[in-house]
Amino acid sequence: MHPGSLIFVVLSLGLSGVNAEAKELYGPDTGVVPFGMGRAYSAVADDALSLQYNPAGLALVKKVDFQLFDLKAESNRDVVQNYSSFKNLGKTSQTSVANTLNPLAGKHVMAAVGNNTQLTIPNFALGFSYDVHTDFDLENVAYPQTDMRYTKDLAFLAGGGVGVGPKKELRVGAMLKVVNRTGGIQTMTASDFAGTTAALKDRFSATGTGYGGDIGMQYRLPMEGRTEVTSSFVWHDIGDTTFGGSQQKNPPTPMYQNIVAGLGVRFPIGGTKNRRLERRYGPTRSTSHLSLAFDYSHLNYSWNTEQLPKHVHLGANLDLPLFSFQLGMNQTSLTLGTSFDIGVIKVAFATYGEELGSYAGQKTDRRYLLSVGSSLGFGGF
Repeated sequence: MHPGSLIFVVLSLGLSGVNAEAKELYGPDTGVVPFGMGRAYSAVADDALSLQYNPAGLALVKKVDFQLFDLKAESNRDVVQNYSSFKNLGKTSQTSVANTLNPLAGKHVMAAVGNNTQLTIPNFALGFSYDVHTDFDLENVAYPQTDMRYTKDLAFLAGGGVGVGPKKELRVGAMLKVVNRTGGIQTMTASDFAGTTAALKDRFSATGTGYGGDIGMQYRLPMEGRTEVTSSFVWHDIGDTTFGGSQQKNPPTPMYQNIVAGLGVRFPIGGTKNRRLERRYGPTRSTSHLSLAFDYSHLNYSWNTEQLPKHVHLGANLDLPLFSFQLGMNQTSLTLGTSFDIGVIKVAFATYGEELGSYAGQKTDRRYLLSVGSSLGFGGF
């Protein structure tokens, strides 16, 4: 089978996939640039972020990069606009949940903090990440039931990718991870709101270790010149990443599998030519470029359960030596981003909207991300 045809086979299978209730569709959440691009990154991943978004992209890494840290903070519009109402949450464990959450009535709360440390070398990467995520909705005060998420993940990841052909036209990769998770997603009812915050915290105290993995593929379509058109396929959390043993009661919520197909176009900007190398390996890649990307995520969910627009991600990235600028569409919402990177200091910001309702446009949550990091780079080998 032609590698580029694989995407369309998977797409056909995905349209009759498993059923799932309308909900937020989670995907990889490392880094900030992919969010500015509408979370469309599987076909254009060719850097350290390939470990999480598509391990096949590690086959294109040419340098050694040691990311000492990448601290990221994220929140939604309600948290930003009503910070004073949130900062004292949960300080007294015997306070009733209802009294504690009363100032938040009519609001949606989403906040996350994390860090990623990673060593990336040609064809291989090792990563260590920490992430704390909380999310709950109190917008409908007349209906005292809501899904509440609190997760704390500590993960170790290792992955690699290899290329086939003189230009590495076909790239395949895999990633394995060990994750220790505390908490999960719980449905909160009126009786839970009548209890104390200490009892609420107990609902999210379950801890377990899970083992998971991703596989990925990228295929560069045969074209003349330096413009690259690449198709992609990624299967995240194959078979679901579950936590705890089979006998454990109320284990943490799994990381559910997510199948993604994508397409990317990379237009080089500037760059020097080496005719001898180009005759043998084709036109060289330029450091500066404009990328356009499309991802169709969650192929394993049918249109009957999650509408078509909730699967769609579009993005563009203008990558220059020190700055990059991103624009995109995540589902039905505009995304924007920018980053400043001189290695020793990395700063990135993005904003995007996430669909939370059963159909597109029903309920969109506007979110903001900021990251500060530092890395050391070396020549490849």
